[in-house]
Order: sequence, then C-alpha cells, then structure tokens
Amino acid sequence: MKSEKEKMLSNELYNHKDDELTKERNRAYELTLQYNQTKDDETEQRTSILKELTGKLGKNVVIKPPFQCDYGYNLILGDNVFMNYGCSILDCNVVEIGDNVLMAPNVHIYAAYHPTDYSLRLKDLEYADKVKIDDNCWIGGGSIILNGVTIGKNTVIGAGSVVTKDIPDNVVAVGNPCKIIKHLDHAADKEKKLKFTDFAHINIVVNDIDMGIKYYEQLLEAKPIQIFRDFNNTGFSKAAGFLDNPEKVKLSIAFLEIPGTNLTLELMEYQEPATVEAKHLENVYKINGVRHIALEIQNIEEAFEYVKSCPDVTLINTDKAYKPYKIDDISADEVNFFDEDKEANSNVKQQLCQTIGNTYYFYFIDRYGVQWEFEQGHNY
Repeated sequence: MKSEKEKMLSNELYNHKDDELTKERNRAYELTLQYNQTKDDETEQRTSILKELTGKLGKNVVIKPPFQCDYGYNLILGDNVFMNYGCSILDCNVVEIGDNVLMAPNVHIYAAYHPTDYSLRLKDLEYADKVKIDDNCWIGGGSIILNGVTIGKNTVIGAGSVVTKDIPDNVVAVGNPCKIIKHLDHAADKEKKLKFTDFAHINIVVNDIDMGIKYYEQLLEAKPIQIFRDFNNTGFSKAAGFLDNPEKVKLSIAFLEIPGTNLTLELMEYQEPATVEAKHLENVYKINGVRHIALEIQNIEEAFEYVKSCPDVTLINTDKAYKPYKIDDISADEVNFFDEDKEANSNVKQQLCQTIGNTYYFYFIDRYGVQWEFEQGHNY
C-alpha cells in the first residue's frame, strides 16, 4: 500500500495531515523561519540553509526573504535563480525552476490543489501535480502558477497573471487566465511562416440566434458570454468575403464558452441578405452547421501571403482586392453581455469594443473543404 507521501508525489488523493508529511512540513517551516531572519550580508548562512531545505540547489541562487514553501525537498532550483520578496511555493509535488529564472515579488506557485467534491475536502484529502519553469524565464510580480503547468524557455509572464495551462517557449503571456500576446523574435521563430498564438473559436451558422443559444446551453451546458444583434460592419463583411455591397450585410453574432475547455462557439444568424452572392455561401438557411475554425495569429499580413502561395487553397473571395480587413469601429450599444455586472459596466463594454476594433481577419478553404479564419487582435 502506498504511503500518503507516495500518493502525494503521484498526483493521487492523499491526506495532507498524515504524520510523516506533517513532520516534514514542520521541518521546512523551521528552516524557512531561520532563513527569513537572516540579513542580506549573511550569504553563506542563507546558502547553507537552502542546501538543507531544497532537493537541488544550483549556483548563485538568490531568494529575498520572506520566503515560504511546504516541504523544500521538492524544489529543484537551477543556476542563477532569483526570487524577489514574498515568493511562496506550495511544493507538495516537484517544482522545477530552470537556470536564469527571474521571479518578481509575490510570485506564488501552487503544486497543491483540492478536490471539487466538498466531502473529500472534509476528509483532509487533496492532490498535488508537478510544476516546471524552464530556463531564462521572467515571471512578473504577483503572478500565480497553478498545478500541472509547464512554462517554456525564454518566456515572459506578465505581472498579475494566473497561469492555468502550459505556456510554450519564447512568448510573452499575460492575464487571468494567462494567454499569449506576443511571440518573441528568436532565430528559430523567424523561420515560421505562421505564428499562431491560440485557438480562437468554432463558427456555426444557425437559423435563429436565440434558439441556437438555448440549444447549446442545453446540449453542451455552454455559457453565453456576449451577443451582437443586427450587426452591420463593413470591415467585418469585407473580411468575410462580401466585397460587393458589404454595407448591406446584417447578422447577429453570439459567443458561448464550453465549461472546462478552452473552446469558444461563435454562432451567426444572417438577416441580410438572406441569399448571398458571395462564392462561399449560396443560401445561409441551407448551410447550417460548422462554417469555419478560427485561429489567432500574430503575423496576419505575412500569413496571408503565405497561404495564397500554398497549393490547393482557395481564398473566401478570389477577387484581387481581397486581403485581411480590419473591422470598423464598434460602439458599446452594439454589444450585450449576458452577465449582468458586465452588461452594466460601460468600461468593460468599451474595452471590448476597442479590442475588436483593432482586429484583422481573412478566410480561406483548404483542399478538403475545411474553411479557416485567421484573426489578429481579438480577445474573447
């Protein structure tokens, strides 16, 4: 039978009040207490305490007091690691921090996490999963890194971020939840023609927007986020391929999130024109279903030229004038949030409109009939 410590290190339910684990946490508490009472010029004493506390200590590690951790022996610290004031690490599983990692004040790393079933929490049961921060990362102040996360080499995490999933090499990522906002221009990255930053959404054309929302609320327990009713935007229409009379296109667009996933549904109902002359649509009421898959991208102009050069690709409109188009400015009265607090907050609405107003799109169809949208600037 596994000990509670073995369960803890295997990411299985374990009792954190186990006698062995309690004793080991007390040991870590005493060592961090000693460490936090040292002075800046007592570097040898600090290094001696860290060697006793941690599982592995690299060269030239600097940790500014106060510092807290649960066990210490699960900390694997590379060379030249720097942690500023107030960092806390719940190292109930292995937390590996690579060479040259910089951590600003009050960074928290939580390998531990609790069951959502309250009855298990009442039995003092919890889980713990590994965390890894690779070489040359910079973690901004007040960031929280959750269990099971790996942050890739050379990556920057913006201050105040909550990192809930893996972040790749060579990016800047910010926010709650933390999302990629920029790819760093390293030599390897320069070779990539398509610089994707995230999955955006799956688009579904429906007959009735409200009926579609209710359907996916029931079927997938999707959560409606925002809706644009009777939306008329020339830039948006051009990007979608309506180069002839784009000002006449009118539709409603709703966004829904599927809980527990990173998947967003974009539902569209076309009001005008009911029959569309653009080559990718004949009659929107006869083509209900998935219309395109959208990906967020950083280099949309370069990506457009690259896609055009690929074999067996058809742009959504083959006219020479077609290109990535910027959506026209949107006013706050064009959007409604389903969340009452957001709907009542004019600043939130205005921020969303500014973000969408800086978005560029283009569409194409691949060899197998899959329609793709590349977009730059959107933030759901």
